Amino acid sequence: MARFFLSYRVREQDLARRFQKALQDLGHQVSWDVDALLVGSGWRDALMQSLASSEAVVPLLTPEALQSQMVISEVGAARAFATTDQRMALLPVLLGLPEIPSFIQDLFVLRADLPTPDQEVLRIASEIDRAISAHLRAIASEAAGGPQIFVSHRHKDEAVARALTDVLQAAFELGPERIRCTSVQPFRLPFGRNTSERLRDEIKGAKVVLGILAPDTAESSYVMFELGAAWGRRVYTCPLLTGGADFQHIPSPIADLAPARLWVESDCQQLVGDLATQIELRRRSNSELMTSEKIRALARAAAAPH
Repeated sequence: MARFFLSYRVREQDLARRFQKALQDLGHQVSWDVDALLVGSGWRDALMQSLASSEAVVPLLTPEALQSQMVISEVGAARAFATTDQRMALLPVLLGLPEIPSFIQDLFVLRADLPTPDQEVLRIASEIDRAISAHLRAIASEAAGGPQIFVSHRHKDEAVARALTDVLQAAFELGPERIRCTSVQPFRLPFGRNTSERLRDEIKGAKVVLGILAPDTAESSYVMFELGAAWGRRVYTCPLLTGGADFQHIPSPIADLAPARLWVESDCQQLVGDLATQIELRRRSNSELMTSEKIRALARAAAAPH
């Protein structure tokens, strides 16, 4: 359960109430200005106190809300709190907006149309629920040292990345907070965080970067950024070939590193063994059968054309 502050345009209170109920039904506490504005209280102080005591701010950004100085101010306050030890999450919901506003273009956002049917409100509430869970896990992970394993990949290679994380969790005693894989739950980045900055910091703190490389991976600036950052930080890096990729598809400056061919089960078995010794991961007891099954699934996913 998390404490949310709902930011919205006053004239759209009915919409806000629907989001409040959906989040409360998922077990969260939700405050908004109706709750904060007690009779006789200083309303600005009351609003700020309500916002400051929350773990996440959910601004409902509609065309009307973008005209509200109060909504924009609350987004600004949430961004400020995000940089403190409080680590407040900012989870913007865009409703009826074709473009992401400039002041949140560096954040993950959720989208829906206006008017917003109840099923869409429930869908977004579920995404917010998953996002805050990931955010709280990330905070716990940072307190424990951050992700140990960083899986660099394109989102179009999600099936291979998912199969790889299945192998890792079958083979090793790893909680989800110890793996970063941006397209696979529960290893994704939390919403409301600066993507490039967060990934750079996590690569710096990782023990290993696993780079999934298909023949066209060089087209992804993010994968090149991540592998370059790993090389620059001298982080142990393993090129993992998939979808028919070969040595020529390993980008500079890691072209001299020996790759694992993920469609070859013996290479996958060696990768598990190398990770256990190179970064001292604890193997799960009696996990050989499950790990072998997950490796076969990984090899099938990696053999598919990309």
